[in-house]
Amino acid sequence: MATISTSGTGNIGRPTQEVWDFMVDPATLYKWVKNVKKPGNWLGDGSPEKIGSRYRIDYEYGRKSNEIIFEVTSSFSGRSFGVNTVEGPYPITADYELVGSPDGNSTSVSFAMTARSDSKFTAAMFILTGWFASYFMRRMLNKELDELAAALSSK
Repeated sequence: MATISTSGTGNIGRPTQEVWDFMVDPATLYKWVKNVKKPGNWLGDGSPEKIGSRYRIDYEYGRKSNEIIFEVTSSFSGRSFGVNTVEGPYPITADYELVGSPDGNSTSVSFAMTARSDSKFTAAMFILTGWFASYFMRRMLNKELDELAAALSSK
């Protein structure tokens, strides 16, 4: 299986717990994640604090809407959050770390994301374009952090 990984950091002028609460809620992902156009939802009794919880979103790409189910792989309220695709196309793992400023008024958000190939075709594409795709993936994720900051400031 081929992979493409990237990481980055952004700053958001809001308290850490507020950023975390908004960021981990599938109902607000459409406000800051590209190609998510409507609220997602927790499945069953899922919650962001419970490892193994699952949530679903509809991810639009190529004029098609795809249901994707994520599972929480790590969670420490106000500090970190990790997820992994367990159903649907576009398998990824994503991990976020949050660090509050000394005055508590802003948050540094670091991310690490790995996209995994889901077919021989995507594996070949990852191998051929991985360095290039990683650059665009990092740009997209940094833009999403900007969108997260904008969404939080308009709350």
